[in-house]
Parts: sequence; structure tokens; C-alpha cells
Amino acid sequence: MTPMIWMTVLIICLVAEFIRIELYGACGAVGAIAGIIAYAFGLNDILQIGIAVIVTAFLLVVVRPVGMKYVMRARREKQLMELEGCDAVVTCRIDNNTQNGVVRIGGRNWSARSNRPNAVINEGEVVTVVAMRGDVAYVDYKKTKGRQS
Repeated sequence: MTPMIWMTVLIICLVAEFIRIELYGACGAVGAIAGIIAYAFGLNDILQIGIAVIVTAFLLVVVRPVGMKYVMRARREKQLMELEGCDAVVTCRIDNNTQNGVVRIGGRNWSARSNRPNAVINEGEVVTVVAMRGDVAYVDYKKTKGRQS
């Protein structure tokens, strides 16, 4: 196969990877690079394709699962950071002393703790998410004109 065909495959794989980061495109891109290297060594088309397929398959089976753990962790951390500063409604009384509390943020329930030591926030209160640590939202009273915190 000509280098232009391998470059086309490489570009298609990279574009697919940039559209949706799932590491399939990256594995295919590395396989295409292996095909280009095989071409540079003067191997015939069958060997070029075989090497590209073997490299891609190896990466999909061995490397992609490990890489996806890091991608998913980064996505999760980004999602949690986006919740910081959002308003939430207390659906189960927050009591730091008993380690109880649940808030509803964007249609989903999260375990919650007050950002203030020994604080108790009653059900129905509107609070602001100060920080997310794991699956626990740390909240504080929502700042309003009439409330002094």
C-alpha cells in the first residue's frame, strides 16, 4: 500500500479520536503508523496490513483498557468540578456529627456534608456546593441578601 493510503487511514483515525475520546482511533492511528513503517522496510501489502492489524489489535486488547481508566477518571473529576458552585436542595437533613445528609443536584442525589463543622442543615434548605470529594458534596448555606452566614 502506498504511504498516502496509510496517511489517510492515520488522519481518519485521529479525527475519529478527537471527535470522541475512546482510544479506538488512537489504536488505529498507531496501527497505521506501523503500516507506514512496514512500507518503509519494503514489506509487501499483505505484511503491511497484517502488521497494522496485529499492532491495532494488541493496543485494543492490552493498552486501551488501562488508558480508559485514566480517561474515565479525568472525565469524572471534570464532572464533579462542574458541580461546584451549583445550588442544591437538601432532601435529607445534613448533620456532620452523625455523618448524614443528602442533597439533590441537577436531578441526582448526592451524599452531603456541611462545609461548617458541627453544622446542621434542615431538609428543604437551598444550599451551594462548595466542593466535591468523591461522591460527597460539601455544601454551605446559599448566600442571600437577608442571611448573614
